[in-house]
Amino acid sequence: MIVLDPAPAAAAVAEFGQTGYAVIRTAPLSDAVLDSFNNMPRDEHSKSRHRRIRLSQYLAYCEQGQWIYALLPRRRYVQSAEYIRLAEAGGVARHREQLEIDPSELITSVLEQMPVDRARQYHINVNQIRVIVDDEFKGVTVPEGPHRDGHEFSVVGVAKRANVVGGETQIMLPHDHTPLFYHTLAENEAVVIDDERFVHYATNIESRDGKPGYRDIWVIEINRWENRCYGPLHDARALG
Repeated sequence: MIVLDPAPAAAAVAEFGQTGYAVIRTAPLSDAVLDSFNNMPRDEHSKSRHRRIRLSQYLAYCEQGQWIYALLPRRRYVQSAEYIRLAEAGGVARHREQLEIDPSELITSVLEQMPVDRARQYHINVNQIRVIVDDEFKGVTVPEGPHRDGHEFSVVGVAKRANVVGGETQIMLPHDHTPLFYHTLAENEAVVIDDERFVHYATNIESRDGKPGYRDIWVIEINRWENRCYGPLHDARALG
């Protein structure tokens, strides 16, 4: 079981309460987890860029101070076109293979630094993504531009950066995209965002020396279970 220093965790919760976002440190990743980024399928819904991706979805609850995660049956991944204004993604039932590793320590390290009610159950999506830049493809991180994910909380974390520059995370006001926050996340660093208040974006990555490079990231989406973005009712609303 992961044990976090309570002082930084409390500081992150306080910062989030004041601003609606907070930068946190995430659990160090094992070699097996880092290596798993090398074995991810191509995103077949995004042929104009080189992105590899997996997704697993969980029911989470806390019992006697310990977070428990139940892997949910695999479904097509659906985000409403209300939030994702990109033809290949918004309102599209996308295929995702599940993670090959257990992200429990990662999720716990995030939840312990968030203002979540431990008496509630949660729906959690864990997206594992590699964005690649090379001679053929630009390192487009967010083709849909500044956006909401359509969840209560969005968490963007970096696992590894290899031979790249750029990839600056930005948080903005939704009505006019006034910038509030800029930060290039380091490895094992993440930003927790109130997805109902703000839109977010990340700049493209570029090769540091002209050779191929990549940025390995996590996108973790969190909702109270009663507001889950999972199942036939959610899919019908998002596809409608």
